Amino acid sequence: MCPFFSSPLPLPPPNSLQGRTLLITGANTGLGFATAQHALALGASTLILAVRSTSKGLEAKTQLLSTPDLVEKEKKGEISVHVWELDLESFDSVKNFIAKIKRYVHEEDGRLDAAVLNAGLASVQWKVTGDGWERSLQVNVLSTAWLALEMMPLLLRSRTKDTSKDKARYKQEGNSDWKPHLTILASDIHKTARFTERDSENILKALNNRDTWAKSQKLAGPTERYAVTKLLDIYITREIARLVPRDEHGEPSVIVNCVAPGFCKSNLLSREEGVSCVIKVVQWLTARSVEEGSKTVIDAVVREVESHGGWVEDLVVRDPGKIVTGPGMERVQQKVWGEVFDVLRRDEPGLRTEY
Repeated sequence: MCPFFSSPLPLPPPNSLQGRTLLITGANTGLGFATAQHALALGASTLILAVRSTSKGLEAKTQLLSTPDLVEKEKKGEISVHVWELDLESFDSVKNFIAKIKRYVHEEDGRLDAAVLNAGLASVQWKVTGDGWERSLQVNVLSTAWLALEMMPLLLRSRTKDTSKDKARYKQEGNSDWKPHLTILASDIHKTARFTERDSENILKALNNRDTWAKSQKLAGPTERYAVTKLLDIYITREIARLVPRDEHGEPSVIVNCVAPGFCKSNLLSREEGVSCVIKVVQWLTARSVEEGSKTVIDAVVREVESHGGWVEDLVVRDPGKIVTGPGMERVQQKVWGEVFDVLRRDEPGLRTEY
């Protein structure tokens, strides 16, 4: 979408996140940082910035709290911003982060009302993490899925933790019908994925093979791997949405959705080696600002149950296309999910899917 021919996107009502606690991964820059800004503007009282670099996270916190009114609110204890380290290229880091947020919720009287899994990477280089996985496959898919599964019980807990006083306050503030949200950053680029590995005996193993990767990049172009990982994020969203327990009205107790923020002027591309100058020029000419793109993210965070299990684009729940909903793709989705869960269970045997 070209910003020269589009109107600014609207934000949700000002009190939409009043008093809520949000976790945002990759929150020190780009879409994550702009989403944090919107969250504070919409009344969030606590932000957890999950970042690879604590120093950069602290710089982001300073920027977020740079206005006099927010400085005053922080002094009064009305808002707080936590900076916690999280490197999705390391399963140990993911495990440590999960332990920290569990302590925060279970032992330190914290809560979690929404989790925005924004962190990701787009690389045209073959690189393997210390855990033995191709970088973008681990960051965008495996670690993201692990976080999503572990956040679910914490999000469910916030539904039962509200006291009658809390409920009365939220009713007065106009957001008493709030449901916890788990929002995963997807992309419309998934529609371009060839995803030839779908017919492999083990899809993740095929995706983690350098020769297979090279062939797919040559066949489909330099964005193929990013497109595939974003496709798998949609599969993950749809599968996790099925796991969510229903309330007394038959509605999901946590709303799980994924959002395509559009092509944005973030540093997702510019920080990676080998990205074509042509792509960077096209980004500069046609992409949305991160301020606009992040409006789609914050919209997904407050969107109602119609978005559960759905793919949200331009503030509308849309069909993600044949690569997701076409013939035979349900089987592929379930196969991918089974393989992802098997990988994660090897690192965390206690990981569960029943809540």
